[in-house]
Amino acid sequence: MGDKGEKILGVLGGISTGIGIVSAVAGFFGSRRKRKQAKKKREEAMALINTQFGALQQAAGDEQAEYAQRRNMLSQAQGIQQTSAVTQYGIGMENLQNQVASTGLAGSGSGQQTLIQGQQQFAQQQLGTALQNKEQAFNLNMQEAAKMRDIQSAGFQLDQYAAEKGIKSAYGQSLLDSLG
Repeated sequence: MGDKGEKILGVLGGISTGIGIVSAVAGFFGSRRKRKQAKKKREEAMALINTQFGALQQAAGDEQAEYAQRRNMLSQAQGIQQTSAVTQYGIGMENLQNQVASTGLAGSGSGQQTLIQGQQQFAQQQLGTALQNKEQAFNLNMQEAAKMRDIQSAGFQLDQYAAEKGIKSAYGQSLLDSLG
């Protein structure tokens, strides 16, 4: 090759080195811009997640307050029902005693048997009412538990979204712990 060839190779080598440097600088700034954009997207995602988590916490608190109120109203209704049943029992037993007395069977075994049957009937009604009350309370608790599971599930979905955005998150577990 001659001097001319070596000069061309030298120039080409210099150009190649220059292009490499320019590429490295462009790559540095390009990746810096990408990192900056990714960071901005993570920050936006984190703000959205925090807002959604706050909304879930508020919803959970609202649901718990609603079900506490519903339990209170159920308890009051059951108390009124019990008071009414006792009053009706008293009236019924008094009427039954008057009927037994008017027939002249007040001291007899059949008169006593009639009164005992009235008492047993009331006791059976009370057992049925107690079972009904337990069932209503159980159903109310199951409804509340289903609502809480829905809220917890949404918290775990927040965690999944956060993971997709490269954010560490334990919102689902936090909701699970706070809601029991």
